[in-house]
Amino acid sequence: MPPFCGLVTFLPTATFASANFLSYAAIAVLSRTKTASRHPEVFLSTNDNSVVVVNVATTEIKDLDCRARISSPIVEMTFAPNGRFLACFAESSMLTVISSTFETKVLDFDTSEGSSQPPLEIRWCGEDSVVLQWKKLGILMVGPYGDWLRFPYENQGNLYLIPEIDCCRVISDTSVEMLQRVPPATALLLRIGSIEPAAMLLDASDAFDSGSISSDEAAHAITKTGMLSEAIEGCADAAAKEFDIPTQKRLLRAASYGMHFMFKNSKGSRNVMGGSIYKDSEDESVLTMPSLVTLKFVETAKKLRILNALRNPRIGVVLTSAQYDAITPVGVIARLIAVKLPALATSISKYLHLPKSVQLYARASKATAFITSAKNRSDADIAEGAIRIITEEKGMVKEASKYTSSIINRGGYATVAMASAEAGRPGVASLLLLLETSVADKVPALLSIGSYVDAVAVATSARDGDFIFNTTMEYRRHCMMQIQDPVKGNQAFITTVVTKFSQESYNALRRYTGTMSDVKNEINLQIRRQKFVDAGITIARRALDGKTGSRGKQAILSEASKVFGMGKDSSFHKSCTDEYIELLKDQEIIRTKYSASEAAPESSSVVETIYSILCYAGGNERDKHRLLNDADKVGKKFRVPEKMLWHTKVKAFSGTNQWETLQLLANNRKSPIGYKPFAKAAIKGHQPIGDILRYIERVTLPEERFSLYGEGGMWKRALDEAVKMKDVRRIIDVKGRCNDPEIQLGADQILGRLA
Repeated sequence: MPPFCGLVTFLPTATFASANFLSYAAIAVLSRTKTASRHPEVFLSTNDNSVVVVNVATTEIKDLDCRARISSPIVEMTFAPNGRFLACFAESSMLTVISSTFETKVLDFDTSEGSSQPPLEIRWCGEDSVVLQWKKLGILMVGPYGDWLRFPYENQGNLYLIPEIDCCRVISDTSVEMLQRVPPATALLLRIGSIEPAAMLLDASDAFDSGSISSDEAAHAITKTGMLSEAIEGCADAAAKEFDIPTQKRLLRAASYGMHFMFKNSKGSRNVMGGSIYKDSEDESVLTMPSLVTLKFVETAKKLRILNALRNPRIGVVLTSAQYDAITPVGVIARLIAVKLPALATSISKYLHLPKSVQLYARASKATAFITSAKNRSDADIAEGAIRIITEEKGMVKEASKYTSSIINRGGYATVAMASAEAGRPGVASLLLLLETSVADKVPALLSIGSYVDAVAVATSARDGDFIFNTTMEYRRHCMMQIQDPVKGNQAFITTVVTKFSQESYNALRRYTGTMSDVKNEINLQIRRQKFVDAGITIARRALDGKTGSRGKQAILSEASKVFGMGKDSSFHKSCTDEYIELLKDQEIIRTKYSASEAAPESSSVVETIYSILCYAGGNERDKHRLLNDADKVGKKFRVPEKMLWHTKVKAFSGTNQWETLQLLANNRKSPIGYKPFAKAAIKGHQPIGDILRYIERVTLPEERFSLYGEGGMWKRALDEAVKMKDVRRIIDVKGRCNDPEIQLGADQILGRLA
């Protein structure tokens, strides 16, 4: 790091320094997991021998005012792994360890005798010692009570200190060493003249190994004190924290020796080794329940076997017992696979009986390494070897696949297949994927080796819409990357989807293209699929969306007509489209001819067009005759049924008060719709009684005449019509609806006669 540097943040530290005439010399950040506020805190040392704390969340700055405890400005600070203590190195070459709250000073250590310069690095070694490094002077390790050790590193170009949770790694140009304070349990156990129970048990075990008869008496003495379990656990703990293998074995032998005395009863006879005895009342079987001491001893032995294997120079993954516990066995497996040691990872996962998924992941990594290393073998041989590794079978592939469990090995084949594809062995990947049963793993693996058709087939068989759409889009991206011309790439993509992909893939792509503003892709897809009706409808909808003018609409509909003409089953759609194009042209001609947009509104139907022409004729007497002829021409051209045309005329004439024209229509020739619509229109338009009667009298059915008389309020005529029909119900109806007393009296008389 350069002697002067700047750190740009949003914190108001610069303003605070300017206001108090300060400058900063060192910085340390306390993680949010170690603070009371659960937010990171920034510690800054100042040139006036104090430290300020900045809360990142509130940007509040607090001066800790530690000038009485610190003799000179702090130039380097670092927090302990637990966040409880802070190691500070001052300009006066004084190392000070103080609590993170700056309330308790733990240590002052003067380093001025060795060097007047500040160290290059200051790091914590575990949670109770500090390590400092000077160039060409080596490393100084300071303990919690001021004890120190110096480690000279001569002829070392570069040194780096890496703090760990319980030690500190020293990395040089040629080696990696580990500094660690002797664990308290080991120090108490191996101290000369120690009277700890574990030390006494270790002495008894050493005496037993040497053949001394006093070993038994020493073990009995520990048993009588009731601290034998504590002694066994102490030996096991010390063995777990030891690096020297002979010392590990010595401590474990001592723990094992103590366990022999732990399972003797008061009479001197031996109980079942391992724990208490449990008898099952149902089948009268005898079971041994392992004690906690036994379980701890076994776990310690397993841990030491793994740690010793990892510490082997050929492996180089040196861990302490605390680091192993913090990483967990699963984390160790992940690290071994990351450093390309899958064989050891597989052995450890099987030895510790880790979850099946972890064991499968380790075996898959081992199979991947096997495939990568096998270069001069055929795809079949490589696939056979990989399957043996995954299934842990040593027979042939047929035997292995026979006993393969799809649940246990779920996802393993796909993982290895993807690695095979990356290694340039797609044939091996294809063979492995034949055994994969997990769709979630198989589809991505097939995509990685370029088997897009198979991936779609697998996703379709699983009926997974997300996988189907994702696979289709991945193939589209592949086509666009392989072919430089976007048009040709899109054509190749659509052709493959139509010819090779499943119907579900086509449907998913069609729904996706339907959401796009540009409908060209959707139309091209439907045409390639020979869905000419759907393609034509898509084009026609674009013409009818109301965003294009009459001319543009005609051009788009002409394209739709051409598409409809490409199919055998779309002749009806083509004829309808062509007729609508003709209608648009006629509407445009009529609007232009009369210079009126209301004469034939755009986008109106045939009947609406005729109706609008007839209505417009009511307000244009000069061109009325021509307009009526144009309406008849439109109806004749588009084969409008005669009854519909007459109904439209009656509605238009009555709605625009063209009563004379309506009368001419009724008198022109016999009405195909009868004269009831005429009479109803006249009644609704409040026409004279004579005109209404003229239409009603031409109605042939007496029931309809009766109804029309009633609607027109002509109750006398309605009563006469009911009498002619001799319909008592209609006579009663007239009596009930009519308010004329004379007509009501006549109705009563008629009812009396008919009775």
